[in-house]
Amino acid sequence: MGQVPDQNDWVLALAPGCDAEQLVQSAAEGYLFSRIDGATPWRLLREIGGIPAEEVDATLARWLEEGALEVVGGKAQPRTAKPAAEAPPVDAAEAPPVPSFAIDEGALDDGLDIDLDVQRRILEYEASLGRPYHELLGVAPGAKPKDVKKAYFKLSKEFHPDRYFRKRIGDYGERLDRIFKKVLEAHEILSDPELCQVENQPSAAPVQAPPVDAAVAPGKPAESAAAKPGGAERPPAKPRPPTKLERLKQRMPFKINHAAIQARRQQADEIFRAAQSSQQAGRLGEAEASIRIAISFDPARSEFKEALGSLKIAAAGARAAKLLEKPSERMNDSELFEALRLLEDVLPYRPHDPELNERAGRICLRLEKFDEAREYIETLLIRQPESASAYTMLGKIHKESGELEEALRAFETALKFDEDDLEARRALAAVRIGAHDAAHGGMTS
Repeated sequence: MGQVPDQNDWVLALAPGCDAEQLVQSAAEGYLFSRIDGATPWRLLREIGGIPAEEVDATLARWLEEGALEVVGGKAQPRTAKPAAEAPPVDAAEAPPVPSFAIDEGALDDGLDIDLDVQRRILEYEASLGRPYHELLGVAPGAKPKDVKKAYFKLSKEFHPDRYFRKRIGDYGERLDRIFKKVLEAHEILSDPELCQVENQPSAAPVQAPPVDAAVAPGKPAESAAAKPGGAERPPAKPRPPTKLERLKQRMPFKINHAAIQARRQQADEIFRAAQSSQQAGRLGEAEASIRIAISFDPARSEFKEALGSLKIAAAGARAAKLLEKPSERMNDSELFEALRLLEDVLPYRPHDPELNERAGRICLRLEKFDEAREYIETLLIRQPESASAYTMLGKIHKESGELEEALRAFETALKFDEDDLEARRALAAVRIGAHDAAHGGMTS
């Protein structure tokens, strides 16, 4: 006989005509049902299904038995189903679309300093935080760390609470804080190949389940039936073929070793406590390494992942303070490139920090990275919309890019907020002279 296919690798899809309303019996089952997309294998459904793994197994088996699901991939090839279409690649530079999630319309408040459409976006994204990490960031499963970072940075700037500094945002501050922490958590896990692998592994090693009851085991005759009237015994009943569910039970390899899991959780707790002690002593690198080990021992512990994100923010703050010690005007090109690299490592954790964005903008301007410089200064202006120095830098960027009209407007705006800004005044005069020369064929009057 051939080897029995391992349903760990099966990819499930909804069968044609499946009625979710008749199938789903609870909110937990509804969440599991929403994860079945024709691309996610059984083993991953056990991890992201939102209910204990053994319940996932039983529920999926029941839905298969009822004909609501079909196998469309994995070692067990489907007989009639077409393979699921491959999803188009996701552009990590674009904000990922949020699926349609029900929101509380009563939470919308037109009296806040946030546009109603932005409020809806926040509410919908908050409602979607139970999605898998790659869906939260809008990247494909197994995306490269650089794509994960790019997608995360885009979202972190959109949802960081500092974006609305000094604005009336009501309880949206707490909502944004929850979103940012979850997005940061997704970034930390998906950008670390080891943690990403741990996250997608089954929680326990597979163990062969005992065979099904002998009365229905395939190939074995049933017990003798009662004697017929008149003393004659009935012939042995022809064994019926096993049902889908019975065949599935024979192949079910899952059996959780609760003692081993409990031991690993205790070890994870001890390692996490050691990490907290290291953090309190200021040994942030040591603390981060310990938290990552704790997560690998117990991937389901959300408090470990939240602690890792908080630690990364704290470490970024410490590095930011050192970055700002030496003015960029005193740096040579080699130092500028190194400072920019460090800033690019820190800014994802503090995306709206005005000093960091100003420093990054100035460095990019000196290095003639005008597009990057413009992005940093525009981010700075979200937090400080009346910063004269920011508009002066923006004017320089436009000038160097040959955008003279935009440069004029930026310098004029800088002087509007600070009429004593000599740098903006001189730059404005220089741009006006340049514009005049350009209008007269390069000749001054």
